Amino acid sequence: MPASQHVHAAHYFDLATALHLASAAELIYADPGVVERTAVAAWKYPYFRFFDVETTQCLVAADSRAIVVCFRGTEGNRVEDWIANIGFDLIAGPLGGRVHKGFYDALSCVWHLLDKEVTRLQNAGRRELWVTGHSLGAALATLAVARWCEAGRQVSGLYTFGQPRTGDNTFARNFDFTFRPHAFRIVNDLDVVTRVPPRVLGYQHLGTFIYFDDSGTLSDDILCWRRFLSGWHGAVEKVLVWGREGIDDHRMMHYRQQIAGALQRQGSGRGVCEPAAAVLRRETTVAQRVRPRRRAA
Repeated sequence: MPASQHVHAAHYFDLATALHLASAAELIYADPGVVERTAVAAWKYPYFRFFDVETTQCLVAADSRAIVVCFRGTEGNRVEDWIANIGFDLIAGPLGGRVHKGFYDALSCVWHLLDKEVTRLQNAGRRELWVTGHSLGAALATLAVARWCEAGRQVSGLYTFGQPRTGDNTFARNFDFTFRPHAFRIVNDLDVVTRVPPRVLGYQHLGTFIYFDDSGTLSDDILCWRRFLSGWHGAVEKVLVWGREGIDDHRMMHYRQQIAGALQRQGSGRGVCEPAAAVLRRETTVAQRVRPRRRAA
């Protein structure tokens, strides 16, 4: 079964869709040759492109029914250095409001090539467009969706993992008015990257908030998240004192494992630690509906 069969257009959070896009967000950290072989041979996407321009990498995989765009982010020991040197400048962005300058500059490196390719694929046939990314890649994915929404392009869904705040309150509000029913921002327990840049500098989260608690289950109780927020008050240096647990919770492998475990508990998953290179073969899918909630700060 082509992997795109596990991606579903819906106005609710879908675990099968989340698992496939999480697998893509994990896979993109591999060598580009491995990424291409997996997307084409294992996941049955006949079309594949990998863009690597300056410090920005993303992939485009497509078949007759779907296009998946995935941006590479930051993992491993680089996370701490990235947090410490993230910068906070805001510039005018899509949909009004202001967005993080470094994130927007990173997207601009590949935007012309990426937009041209996605436009060509959408013009060649009716294909759903799914966008994903982890860490820095999550921010780039969000900005790409904002650009496409502003241009009137049809986007089926956005799933992000460990996303930093991407823009100011105006940008977040306009994005949510435009796209929130299709945008899911997934946070794994104490992931520290989701706490930067600080709110006190004007940054705001967006999208529908989906949270895995420390037991590995999806929680509708936002109180546990608020307890985490109360542990620090905005200084970047304080983010790092959460130590290895917060850094480890940011790893894309752990996001994928959390989602696979939740899907397995729903009765439609196979293999909690299924590697990204494995074909996601299931006879049925069960959608996990999560009630939309107010944005987590």
